[in-house]
Amino acid sequence: MRFNGDMSSDATSSDESLDPAVDGGSPTDAGSSAAGEDRGTLSDVANSLGISSAVALRALRGADEIKPQLARRVRETAERLRFPLEELSGETEHRGVVAVLVNTMRNTWISDLVRAIRIELAATGRTAVVVPTRRRIPEHPVAADTDAIEDLVRLGVDGFLMISDLADMDHVLEATAGRPFVGIGCSQSFTGQFDTVRIDDEVGQGLLVDHLVGLGHREIAHVGGVGAAVARERADAFSSAMARHGLEDLTRVEPGDFTEQVGQTAGSMLLRGSRVPTAVTCANDVTAVGVLSAARDAGYSVPEELSVAGYGNTSLASSGVSQLTSVDPNSDRLGALAAQFLVERVSGHEGATLDVAVAPSIVVRRTTSAGPRPESTKRKRISVD
Repeated sequence: MRFNGDMSSDATSSDESLDPAVDGGSPTDAGSSAAGEDRGTLSDVANSLGISSAVALRALRGADEIKPQLARRVRETAERLRFPLEELSGETEHRGVVAVLVNTMRNTWISDLVRAIRIELAATGRTAVVVPTRRRIPEHPVAADTDAIEDLVRLGVDGFLMISDLADMDHVLEATAGRPFVGIGCSQSFTGQFDTVRIDDEVGQGLLVDHLVGLGHREIAHVGGVGAAVARERADAFSSAMARHGLEDLTRVEPGDFTEQVGQTAGSMLLRGSRVPTAVTCANDVTAVGVLSAARDAGYSVPEELSVAGYGNTSLASSGVSQLTSVDPNSDRLGALAAQFLVERVSGHEGATLDVAVAPSIVVRRTTSAGPRPESTKRKRISVD
């Protein structure tokens, strides 16, 4: 169900989504380059016809088992949606492997992106291999494993896709030896250095704040801003959304990274003292799970006494245990567009660097299905010793 306008506590239910493309109250328009804003992906083609991506791919390749009428409809739809037909490859024309660089294997959002990447790469006879690039050495607590990247270059990968921000980016880019490189879900600071397909975090955080304010919340905090440039941008977007509602004096950002442990510590800090927020947004779903744990330990009932929202709409958010409201970043489109951009660079495209900000939507679940707790409710103090 998609809805817009003001949202009261009795208007929300599990897995309701609010899309900025539909809702008139989104804080900003999703910015994107002309090259990417209306380009279709293989999934778009398949969904338009109610078929699977695999069937759409076989139809576009002219497989014998596909009926001519369906093949014609698929090709016409692909042309209408501006899917890059020129990059199609036959099954026997497999041309290589794309390396997907990640700084952690614990984030389930990565699996959503990799699935979308592999579907799109299949159209060109390529596949993807996921490579962790984070290593720990005594001199640097967190560093990029540039040796692994250099090994991938020697093995002959077609190019690199980077999910989120990696440490030591200068060394990472040097290690890729000029191979095509595209960033997914990374910081705006990389715009212009290489092709980027980003989440429009201004829209995403704005949707969360709009939703919570619509429920009556005013004392809203954010856990994040630490660990990567994109975390700081997400925290800034939260502060901007609060200011848009005239709530800048009530804005509070509790430092936290993208881990559950730090999320729990930050949540505990927010729930101590005399000024306890009635709602908390988080840098990602993993952090939100940590805040939920802190609320449980402090005796706060969710959502009756504290609303909590995540970011990423991963399997953690939709699980029956958490039922966490979260921002859906449209991972299918992020991964598919990034794969298309990389294939174009591999094929020799030398135009200006591309930057597309994909508009997310909000999926409302149980953790934000109530307004702020009554003022008469005694606020609890907890120890973080």
